[in-house]
Amino acid sequence: MLFIDRLSCALADLQRRAAPHFSVLFFDLDRFKNINDSLGHLTGDKLLRAIAQRVETACRPGDTVARFGGDEFVILVEDIKNVRAAIVAAERIQEEFQVPFDLDGIEVFATISIGIALWNPNYSRPEDMLRDSDTAMYRAKAMGRNSFSVFDDEMHRQVVATLHLENDLRRALAREEFRVY
Repeated sequence: MLFIDRLSCALADLQRRAAPHFSVLFFDLDRFKNINDSLGHLTGDKLLRAIAQRVETACRPGDTVARFGGDEFVILVEDIKNVRAAIVAAERIQEEFQVPFDLDGIEVFATISIGIALWNPNYSRPEDMLRDSDTAMYRAKAMGRNSFSVFDDEMHRQVVATLHLENDLRRALAREEFRVY
């Protein structure tokens, strides 16, 4: 809730005055289910806490870090000038994952995929930036994981087109509109 509030304030500041720009970084752990399935949920929870600590140390004072749910985290990176500054923030966070985590004597290597959404004048709701950074994160996963991707409008068009195609196919099946030749 605090993250959403801070993101709302950042959006409002930019609409009222020429405030510094910002970005949202959305990430989750690659193959986290494998960690829970092999080491157990308690160890998975310890890993999530250790990740939160590392990410906090990689962020600048004033940036907001929040666990969004499950193994998903979001970061509000404020006062940036351009896309390069957001990429530097993502790279700094990924560097924290080069060293394995020690979970009660068990060495665990973890990687993350990060989606970046840069503020632009089209954003008026926090949900839109979260959606777009999440979309970019899934693009990073599709590129092979352990990477980051910067959102662009084509990503949104592709997601919407896929949704329409899936809906059209379901309706076509229900209406028996397919023929086998």
